[in-house]
This record gives sequence, structure tokens and C-alpha cells, in this order.
Amino acid sequence: MRKPEEESILFVDDDIIALSLYETILKNAGYENIIVSSDGREVANILRDNNVSLVLLDINMPVMSGIEVLENITEGYPGLPVIMITGDEDLQTAVRCMKIGAYNYLAKPPEKTRLVTAVSHALEWRDLNSELSAMGSRVLNRDSLEKPEAFSSMITGSDSMLAVFQYVEAVAATSRPVLITGESGTGKELLARAIHNASGRQGALVTVNAAGLDDALFSDTLFGHKKGAFTDAGNDRPGLVEKAAGGTLFLDEIGDLAPASQVKLLRLLQEKEYYPLGSDDPLTTDARIVAATCINLSSRLEDGRFRRDLYFRLMAHHVSLPLLRERREDMMPLAEAFIKEAAEELGKGIPRIPAELEAMLNLYDFPGNVRELHSLVFDALSRTSGSTLNLTPFRDLVGNNDMPETREPGEVQNLDYDGLVNLFGHFPTVKEINDIVFLAALNKADGNQSLASRLLGVNQSTLSRRISKG
Repeated sequence: MRKPEEESILFVDDDIIALSLYETILKNAGYENIIVSSDGREVANILRDNNVSLVLLDINMPVMSGIEVLENITEGYPGLPVIMITGDEDLQTAVRCMKIGAYNYLAKPPEKTRLVTAVSHALEWRDLNSELSAMGSRVLNRDSLEKPEAFSSMITGSDSMLAVFQYVEAVAATSRPVLITGESGTGKELLARAIHNASGRQGALVTVNAAGLDDALFSDTLFGHKKGAFTDAGNDRPGLVEKAAGGTLFLDEIGDLAPASQVKLLRLLQEKEYYPLGSDDPLTTDARIVAATCINLSSRLEDGRFRRDLYFRLMAHHVSLPLLRERREDMMPLAEAFIKEAAEELGKGIPRIPAELEAMLNLYDFPGNVRELHSLVFDALSRTSGSTLNLTPFRDLVGNNDMPETREPGEVQNLDYDGLVNLFGHFPTVKEINDIVFLAALNKADGNQSLASRLLGVNQSTLSRRISKG
């Protein structure tokens, strides 16, 4: 990140006194190059003629409103952060600005420390975006990572996961929160540990599962309590926020937080302050917050179960983990690693892996993701008594896996005479249709006749005869 004196910051506000105040505050903080304007119509020319790093923009201006100026900036300079400043504290206005592309939103007049902090974070975000843009041209492999050891517990060779690793490296050293989203079993806790390891923070990684915590338990768990705070509080007890000092606080299942707990977490993120139960004196923390959820928070915003302001705070950095079925190239390496792990834990030798396993993995969608694969491998090894891995758990899954819904001939869409002609280039014979269906099943099963016959709903002997006939 560049030094403050190297940054160029534009203030736009029709209030001349406010412009002078903002300029003084930032110059005292070390930001030397401040450009001011009282007319939104001047912004386009200023941005064209100056290498501006950040714009602070008043919403309520005559002639050309701040929102109009914001729309022009986000269209012409999409990587330029904009902080909106206004006396209008209407939440809907804030949400509208954020949706258009504003980086942040401050109430007017902003407190000195908050203004300087907001500017610092916005410039940090700008530098991060520049780094991420540069990453797009890099080759995706572990050799391109600066700290590959931080991700050693995550087995992958897929581009989607390696892109996640590169993003994590880019954001790991910042103090901003990270929100990890993804279905259950995709590896959110492992990624949180990787973020902590890549950050270089000297403190501990402290994990809290927020699912099922009411507000009282949430507050006591995170913030601790003073002696006498409640009936059984015989002594002071520090909370997990204090234990995470200098490190990372990982909040899992954040989507289940009670409304009162969301307010307290928002304060922790905004002010870096919290109150132990029974205390009127706030404590401060330098712990970095990483949160995770498998819940669609956007839907909870709509029905009011999750606060919009908290959501935007958590979304400073966002990582969405891909499903296992979206990175099938990782299935066999994961299975092999889990077999070794299970063999060691169960005190068994590493069994031979039948070639059929890979085809079976490709036929199943793993709704439980990596966690489900892990459990299946342990179950299979537990059943193994000889030198070859017992595939019964996998066969049961493939056999019971949902097959395409059977339709009556009249229900099949777009496969009338014209549809078939469009598909084949002519009206096909029964043999041509059989050929294409049989070949598709064999390709899906990677040539495994047992699995292909299951897909086709025929006996394996029937499939074998069909193949032998050509």
C-alpha cells in the first residue's frame, strides 16, 4: 500500500465549511494531496486530469446530486472507491448507494477517527482490487502461491479452488472481515484456518459455532463477564474475543445469529469495542473476524432476519467455496488421501483401490460435499477385511442415486418428428437411438459396464451383448 502522502483524494460537497474541515482532518493524518470541489459537475474533468485514489462524495447537492455523480464514477472508473457522506441517515439511501457501487457510507459530520479509518480502509481495498486484477493473468497452480504451506490441509488441483487460494493470500494480511459462504461440507473451517495461517498473525485462531446460541450465551461466550454479572458469575471470565487478541476469531454459522447478537457483532466490527457482561467500560480488540455460513444471507436480508449493515460489513472480503461436484478432478485425490488417513486411524494397511471407484465417484453428486466423501471412505475402510477396498458404500449410493425421471412418450418435450430430425440431421433409426444412449452411459461410467448398465436400467449381460454386436 502506498504512503498517505502519495495518495490523491477528492472531496465533493456543496458545504464549503465541511470541505475545509475534511481537508484539515486528512492533512493532519498525513494525506497531503487533497482536491476539493463544491459542484458535482466538475468531477468528470477532475478525474480525467488527476490520478485520484479515492472520492468522498456528499449525496445532497444542488444541480447534480451525489447519487448521479456516483453512477458516473462507477461507470467510468469502476476500480475507484467512493465514500458517500451525508446528513441523511436513511438506511434505504445507504443500501441504494452500496448497490450502485459505493465502497462505504458515513453519516455527516463524520467523527474524526472514523473518517480517517474509512479513508485508510478504502485505499487498502483499492490496492487489493489492483492486486486481484493482476492475479487474473497468473498461472493457477500452487507454485504461484507465496505461502502454499498455509493451504497444505486442503487437497485440490482445481482452478476454482486455486483461484480461491490466490484471493485469500491477497486479503489475508488485511484487518478487514472475511465472509466465507458455501454448502455444508465444502471446507469453510479449513479455509478459515488457511486465512489465519496466511495472515501471519501471531495470536490464536479461536473458533465459535454460533448455531443455537441465544443472545445471552453469545455475549458471555464472546465477551466474557465480570464477577456478579449474574447469579453464577463468581469470578471474572474473559471471553473468546480476548483470547483471539492478535489473532483471528472465526464465527461459524453466522446466519443463525439472534437479532440482538447481530447488533453487538456489528459494534465489534465497526468500533473494535465490546462490553463484557456486567461491565460499563468497553474493551478493545485487534482480533480479525472471519465468518462463515451455508445459509443464503440475501434471502434473510429480504425477510429482515439478517441486518443489512452487518451484511455489508462482513462482505468486505467474500469467498464462495465451490461444491465438490463442481471440481470432480479433486474427487480421486481426496479419496486417496482419506484412505490413507482412515488406514492410519483404524490401524489397517492401505488397501488396493479398485479402478471402479473413480467411475463411481463421477456418477454421484455428493450433496454433503467433501465431508460426505470423507465419511464414505472411512465406512468403506471399516468394512474392508482383505487387501482390496470394500466398495459397498459407494455401490449403494450409485445404485440408489436419483435417476432421471421416467416420462411417458407424450411427456417428452421437443422430441417429436421435427425435434428428432433437428437432433440427428435426419429421422433416426431405433439402432441409432440405442447407440447414442448406450455410448453416453458408457462415457459417463468411464467405460465401466457395471455402472453403465445401472444408468441404463438393464442387466450387465444385456449391455455386454449389445457391445459385442457393435
